[in-house]
Amino acid sequence: MPEHPLTAKIEFPVTGEVCEVDYDDTLVDATFRYELPIRYRCERAVCTTCLVEVLEGADHLSPMEDREKQTLAAVKAKPNWRLACQVSILGDVKLDYISITDSRRKPEETTTSS
Repeated sequence: MPEHPLTAKIEFPVTGEVCEVDYDDTLVDATFRYELPIRYRCERAVCTTCLVEVLEGADHLSPMEDREKQTLAAVKAKPNWRLACQVSILGDVKLDYISITDSRRKPEETTTSS
C-alpha cells in the first residue's frame, strides 16, 4: 500500500473548477494538462505570473525553497501565497489564482502627511 495517495484534488472555489491530479505534480504541470485557471510564463520563480492564494491545504503542498521565498518576499506576498511553478501537490488543496491585474497584488497604501 502506498504511503501517499495516487491522486490529489485541486479546487478553485471562486471559479468552481475542480480536478484530480497525480500526486507530486507541480501546479504548472497540472495547469498544462487540465487547463486550470492559472497563467504562467517563466516557470523559474521569477515573473510571479503564476501566483496563487492557498485557501485550504497548505500542508498538502511541497515546502517552499529559497528561490520561491526570495521572489515572494520581493513582491511582499502574503504568507498563504505560493508560486504555482514551484509547488508540488501532495494532497487535496483549495486555491485561488491571483492574476497580474488582481488588486490583491497592490501594496497596501500608506498615509503620508505633507
